[in-house]
Amino acid sequence: MKIVVSTFPFLGSAFKQLADDFPKDEIVFVNSKEEFQQEIINAEVLVTMLLKKDELEPCQSLKWIQALSAGVDTFPLDTILKKRITLTTGRGIHQHHMSEYAISMMILAARRIDRMILNQSKQTWDRNIPQDEIFGKKLGIIGLGSIGQSIANKASVFGMKTYGIKRTPSELEGVEAVYGLDKMHLIARQCDYIINLLPHTSSTHEIIDRSFFEAMKKDAVMINMGRGQTVNEIDLLHALKNKLFRMYISDVFKVEPLPESHPFWSLENLVITPHMCGPNIYYMQKAYPIVKDNLIRYKNSQPLINLYQFDAGY
Repeated sequence: MKIVVSTFPFLGSAFKQLADDFPKDEIVFVNSKEEFQQEIINAEVLVTMLLKKDELEPCQSLKWIQALSAGVDTFPLDTILKKRITLTTGRGIHQHHMSEYAISMMILAARRIDRMILNQSKQTWDRNIPQDEIFGKKLGIIGLGSIGQSIANKASVFGMKTYGIKRTPSELEGVEAVYGLDKMHLIARQCDYIINLLPHTSSTHEIIDRSFFEAMKKDAVMINMGRGQTVNEIDLLHALKNKLFRMYISDVFKVEPLPESHPFWSLENLVITPHMCGPNIYYMQKAYPIVKDNLIRYKNSQPLINLYQFDAGY
């Protein structure tokens, strides 16, 4: 069986172990776009971070794609479905480092560390910055998957009470209540911190809009770690300019990189990070066990983990 592995843009030294773990298979590591295109034409399995439609079109032998990312909205999903290729994701890789991002950003907002950093750049000594805490606060997580559950577990250590939104509501340890998407406004009205982890699908496109922002508490903070397309950015701009809630922290936007001329840059109640909560220096070490497990399952005709559901969009 020919397995093509492309870890770009990450270093993939962890995946060299594949040759030892699967000695009977042909493992091909590619280092350029030209080599990638040439090798995947007759591959049965592809392990990759990135994939374009024109690269996939000539492939006749490909049966399974293991994405190294949790989100695959940039993959040519229509072509993958048309070719009846199985697609699995890297769901579970991010839960620890992304949950740490969430906790750090809530503390940043509570202690206003962003203002202190700006003051340092201006050589300003200001001891009048209000100092809040996240202890005792209510946290709402929209998209209660593995990352959301990891955030909920860590938040409980800080004395927070968590409420969640899940496509199929169910009781979860450490979460006070779990609602469906149709109950999102309950989260908006009652929570001090709200974290958006939604994937971008037809049902979540711009689902967070003006009505949601208007329902939020005046002193609430919202953090977007999911997808920029789940938020109506025109409504968001209006909400931030009119200070409908206290602060918005976002790692994702509809257009990335965020254009230099975008009005978001000038807002004092918006903290911008450049789509950085997902990458991690240990990313490939975390990805390898998922890929190895699935390869064993594939070779033994067992059900694969993290199977992408085309109808659901994740």
